[in-house]
Amino acid sequence: MEISVSMLEGQKQSAKFGDLEVISDQSIAVGGSAEHPEPFDYFLVSMVLCAGFYARKFCEQRDISTQGMTLTQNNENVDDNGKKLFAIEINLPEGFPEKYKKALIAAVNTCTVKKVIQAVPEFSVIVK
Repeated sequence: MEISVSMLEGQKQSAKFGDLEVISDQSIAVGGSAEHPEPFDYFLVSMVLCAGFYARKFCEQRDISTQGMTLTQNNENVDDNGKKLFAIEINLPEGFPEKYKKALIAAVNTCTVKKVIQAVPEFSVIVK
């Protein structure tokens, strides 16, 4: 998938891919207007949204209601080298079957975003 980024006014940027567009901004402290999430915020939210997708699919396949299910992600610095701990807590709806709790965790752990991060991706930057 190709993602094309264009510079907008101030510190805003537009990322287009397929028929979709995501706008990012920066905080007021660094010259932005804080009207949209910062790029790193999109990265952080992508993990818990991915986890939520896999939790929902798990429940749908077993005809378990997700009404009232929430996921919360906390991000903590582990050391001064930038290492972080991403902790996701799943708050289960009333009546969620006890026998599926471990399987739900296993399903959420198959999140594509998590797998890419754990595979330690390579990056390449080219100037044309």
